[in-house]
Amino acid sequence: MVTYETKIRVRYKETDTMGVVHHSNYVNYYEVVRTEMMRELGTTYKTLEASGVMLPIHEVKMNFLSPAYYDDLLTVRLTMKQMPGVRMIFDHEIFNEQGILLNTGQVVLVFMDAAKRKACRAPQKIMDVFAKYF
Repeated sequence: MVTYETKIRVRYKETDTMGVVHHSNYVNYYEVVRTEMMRELGTTYKTLEASGVMLPIHEVKMNFLSPAYYDDLLTVRLTMKQMPGVRMIFDHEIFNEQGILLNTGQVVLVFMDAAKRKACRAPQKIMDVFAKYF
């Protein structure tokens, strides 16, 4: 299992007129933690794309439990419970500074051969990156 966290401070532009984080921003927060986790583990989306593999989003699920507000410092946690195959499944949790769980969600990415535009298995480099965790 892989768990990774990053901190994100809510910017004014991410809120609505009530000062609440607009729902559309949570997908962006999920992407930040995924990107930083990949970088920390020694690879990037840019490297994958250069090798001819893309990772489009296949599915997003979200549960809004409590609002986040302007200037909150959020902890965005990512958990992977299974080794990548054709898909990579990420579970996300977002907490405020008081440790209150604000949001949960799941994102499913699919490995895709960029030239053929068809699903493919995870490249060996990705398998090697995650092998030590599963």
